[in-house]
Amino acid sequence: MGTKINKTCLGGLLLALMLSACAQPQAQVQTPPAGQPAWAEQVSKAANLYRVDDKLYRSEQPVEEDVELLQSLNVKSVVNLRYFNRSGDRKVLADRGIALFNQPLLTWRITPKQVAETLYLIEQQQAEGTVLIHCYHGADRTGLIAGMYRIIYQGWTVEQAKNEMRHGPYGFHSIWRNIEDLFTEENVRQVRTHLQQLRSQPK
Repeated sequence: MGTKINKTCLGGLLLALMLSACAQPQAQVQTPPAGQPAWAEQVSKAANLYRVDDKLYRSEQPVEEDVELLQSLNVKSVVNLRYFNRSGDRKVLADRGIALFNQPLLTWRITPKQVAETLYLIEQQQAEGTVLIHCYHGADRTGLIAGMYRIIYQGWTVEQAKNEMRHGPYGFHSIWRNIEDLFTEENVRQVRTHLQQLRSQPK
């Protein structure tokens, strides 16, 4: 019996190590390769906070120490992409003059329609000022939405946006192959179609 238990424990340990290895962030570089548009500008390494453009920032889950910085950046809206534990923004940012929105994305099951709905929320809130998007790490779901934003609003190619998400200094986890797989011309076409439908709805 002792041998069976030891084998079971060893098997469990090996499985845990394998999963841990799969979940490690992609190899990251600080600057894009030649010919690639400039990646997001780092604002705070501790908060994984980066400036995408004048109206959009990206980060990990904000904490109390980040509030003053977000206010100094004139962030007017925060879009939370977390599916679980969505109350963190309320605890930290309530009554700070920042509008809070939950747009939950389940990391392993994201559709082009959900991407379009998120982009539509961002563009609507940008009419009021600067927007911050975040998930937990600020790497995977946030990387997807920032990448699609690059394609739809900034004219990046699919490969340029995917390359920034995977290899930029944000900590993308290669285990989320489904997120990488969303970066195709067909999925981008679907995002554009859904986005146009949302824009054409009666206000």
